[in-house]
Amino acid sequence: MSSPAPSPKRRRTDGPSGEELTPIRSHIWKPFGDIVLQVESTQFRVSRDVLATQSPVFADMFAVPQPPNEPTVEGCPVVTLSGDSAKDWELLLGVLYEPFKDKVARSFDEIAAMLRLGRKYEIHTAEANALERIRFEYPAEFNTWDDSSDSLTQIEEYEGLVFDLLSLAHEYGINSSVPTIAYEYVQDKIFTGIERPDKSLSTLSPELKQIMALGFLEFMKFQHNAYSLLEDDTLVPSRSCANKPKCAEARNVLRRLVAWNPHSAISTGCFALDRWGDYWFHGFCGGCTALCKSALNESRVDAWEALPRFFGLPEWAGLKDMD
Repeated sequence: MSSPAPSPKRRRTDGPSGEELTPIRSHIWKPFGDIVLQVESTQFRVSRDVLATQSPVFADMFAVPQPPNEPTVEGCPVVTLSGDSAKDWELLLGVLYEPFKDKVARSFDEIAAMLRLGRKYEIHTAEANALERIRFEYPAEFNTWDDSSDSLTQIEEYEGLVFDLLSLAHEYGINSSVPTIAYEYVQDKIFTGIERPDKSLSTLSPELKQIMALGFLEFMKFQHNAYSLLEDDTLVPSRSCANKPKCAEARNVLRRLVAWNPHSAISTGCFALDRWGDYWFHGFCGGCTALCKSALNESRVDAWEALPRFFGLPEWAGLKDMD
């Protein structure tokens, strides 16, 4: 439990009455630490060497002699970090002081803190690890994405995570992961948001809502055109079909399942990148199943190539992250 630190009070500037607040001590309070970071109203006692080793920004800061008569806490100089959140620093310091936890899944809040503070203070290992986890779960190569697990392994999952990740990737220019993150929720709850386990609401910015809504329309148009092959009765039933009337009916059933009417409020959704399981081809003979599967799998590759464009991004080859 946090307890008041024996330190000078910091005047509160955002309160209506101008009252003073006593900084509180974080549980990250290292007995051999030689510097106190103050973020918002929370203080952290840590080692300068840990920060300077990881961050050239802190290395340069600590190389400058401290002015005389500066306030100290337990003999340690106090460095106030403006514009940061105490929560982010508590999470980042937890990562820096527990490096062997690196191989397990991390929470979204940890990854966001590693990315935000890692980029601001040039803590490259933290930023790189956060980016590596996001890119691992949402790769920019089709075969890697297609072979990946349906469950995340590098990021702890929760309801609403996809919108949080999409907002983070968009804000920090992780463009190579935006298309596959967006594909997961290209139509679902774009405007209403998704409730997290703590009952808070994960929502998208107005800009992202517009990008997602337009992306959904573009994706559905592409999908409609791609599946027009099911209108071609010269494809299915095939010439070698074992039961042409049965396969023709099965094709009509499949066509109705994937059909999209741009003027209808009801849609079957975006699934042009999803794997085509055998259950889609119920009623087809073996030859027509193989032929139809092959054609539809080709459309998956085409959908992948077009995916970034749906969300206003360059093609995969020209898609660059802003590291």
